[in-house]
Amino acid sequence: MQEFRKRYTGTAESLPGLPDWESELLRARGVDTPEKADRFLHPSLDQLHDPLLMQDMDRAVRLIRMAITRGDRILVYGDYDVDGVSAVTVLLETLLEMGAKAGFRIPARHIEGYGLHEQAVREIAAEYQMLITVDCGITNVKEVRLAKELGMTVIVTDHHEVPETLPPADAVLDPLLGDYPFRRLCGAGVALKITQALTGMAGVEKRLEIAALATVADIVPLMDENRIIVREGMRRIAETRRPGLRALLENARVQFPMHSDDIGFRLGPRLNAAGRLEDASQGVRLLMTSDPGEGKRIADHLEENNRLRQETEQEILQQAMEAFPLQVDLRRDRIIILEGEAWNSGLIGLVAGKICERFHHPAIVLSRQGDRAVGSCRSIPGINIWQMLNTCGDLFLRFGGHEQAAGLTVPLEKIPEMRQRLNRAIRENCEDSCFLPVQEYDTELPLSQVTLEMIDRLEALEPVGCGNPAPVFRCRSAFLQEARRVGKDRSHLKLTLLEDGALRGGIGFGLGDLADQAVDRVDALFRPCRNEFNGRVSPQLQVQAMQPAEEDMGGEPGEGEPELFFLRCLQEMSLLASKKGEHPGEMPGLRPEHLLKERMTLLDSSRDALGEAYRKLKTFRGTSLEAFCEETGMKEEQALMCLTAFSQLKLVRWQLHPFQTEMIPAVRKMDLEQSPLIRYLRQI
Repeated sequence: MQEFRKRYTGTAESLPGLPDWESELLRARGVDTPEKADRFLHPSLDQLHDPLLMQDMDRAVRLIRMAITRGDRILVYGDYDVDGVSAVTVLLETLLEMGAKAGFRIPARHIEGYGLHEQAVREIAAEYQMLITVDCGITNVKEVRLAKELGMTVIVTDHHEVPETLPPADAVLDPLLGDYPFRRLCGAGVALKITQALTGMAGVEKRLEIAALATVADIVPLMDENRIIVREGMRRIAETRRPGLRALLENARVQFPMHSDDIGFRLGPRLNAAGRLEDASQGVRLLMTSDPGEGKRIADHLEENNRLRQETEQEILQQAMEAFPLQVDLRRDRIIILEGEAWNSGLIGLVAGKICERFHHPAIVLSRQGDRAVGSCRSIPGINIWQMLNTCGDLFLRFGGHEQAAGLTVPLEKIPEMRQRLNRAIRENCEDSCFLPVQEYDTELPLSQVTLEMIDRLEALEPVGCGNPAPVFRCRSAFLQEARRVGKDRSHLKLTLLEDGALRGGIGFGLGDLADQAVDRVDALFRPCRNEFNGRVSPQLQVQAMQPAEEDMGGEPGEGEPELFFLRCLQEMSLLASKKGEHPGEMPGLRPEHLLKERMTLLDSSRDALGEAYRKLKTFRGTSLEAFCEETGMKEEQALMCLTAFSQLKLVRWQLHPFQTEMIPAVRKMDLEQSPLIRYLRQI
């Protein structure tokens, strides 16, 4: 079950010189003036902001230069993900190029966990005079105070949410502090700004490819400076002289011109595999080495690690799903919390992400380790998981993160209270509408406008990703000329749509089940793309979602939205009825009854209730759903359920807006169990 929602609902005029659809794409991304449009469509390095606008940047630059002049030893301390590894690489290379005596350290995920630790600080202080954190440190008040007491100069650079109390460092850099013009840099992006302040654009250009890896992998918005970093960085990746990165590209089978998805789904997981299973410092050595042999060896080792990571992740996911019915009730719970014994703490974040996506609920996966549990959190739009964790921060030994992802450590005995308080916090602070999966689109587009020329214009929006999603269009009430399953496992959908004389073919990856829907007209969301076959290139629709046309439900856009949503859920139940019988043990994604939550208790699918509703329907002469509910004494939900079931049994024709009902003479006695909706309701 899903909702189609337009990203931008404004009515402003088109931007000069651009088609209406392109103007809407830009406005949906906050690009609402000709000047902004020019910067967005033609990003360049000279658009990067002055790094000295970042709070404490001038102080940090002065301290670093003084340390290099004195011959102090400098330690760069990072995180174990792609962003941390990249940030370490960017800053360490810059310092070494400036002649600094510099080294780096990345904590062991499975032993030390995230951020600074007392023992690490003591060991660093015995050898180094300056400590610079990258992609971490903003919450390490005690550890930074200890580092200062031990005589070190400390510079904290981070990009995560800012706590009430800042660490007592000599300089604290975070784009969320002060008035820096762009607040959504990743950790490597902050390191690149330090490089810009220390060595100018020459130093930036040498390290753009590394910062681009981190910017995409850390899922920060690809707007403003991030857009420039990724666009220019990907160009440099194509011609990189870094032997380790070249070997990584070869193993990942990246083809050029590359796209941001190549980083997110091919390069990022391989770089992350080092810190998830072993030692993240391998990633730094891979990116910095000048030895092709060493680069190849590390890249091959990461390839094997990534394969093992995939296998182990799948095992944890399977165990988590087995625990799901015992630990979670989606009609009651507003957050999914699953715990298991000694799950790999480097992989639970990936598992949390898959569960979050599958059920469209915020999810926490906990790995019990001794008397405590380490957890990774992923969330959905509208629920800021960091804020929710903050409401019960007193329960945690440590926690941190940002709006959509976070990490925590909690004593085992506190987990039940954590479940209660997080559920209460989300129930009190977040709308239930957050739990409805939403498929967003940019604008409506007639199929006749899907041409090769139009697809060429879409290239100007690259790179796409977080904050600048790939453009998605909607067509309404298109005739479904063809819909069939394709692919080895028949999981994909091959279709043809007809709208106002324009015929377009399409493919829907993973949407094979939609071939079973007996509908004539559909609303579809799609991305235009090229189809090359036998030397012929033609426009094609890459379908993202499809459902019966709203007009076929008797509704116009924006009309009767609560009732339409309820009907969508009932339709989804009907479609799932046969599948539940075929695969009774399978746990599907977010099911319609979970979206309806407490409203499900208002439904009575018993024979007596349905019989009474049918008898009253035969004498009903009203013209509104409200009148029907008043006359029958039913709740709105019960009435919609009965009408849907009766129409499936061909006992009634009806529509919602304007409300109409028409009885169909029964040619034979009907078995209510033949209604897919009733069958589903009696199975759950």
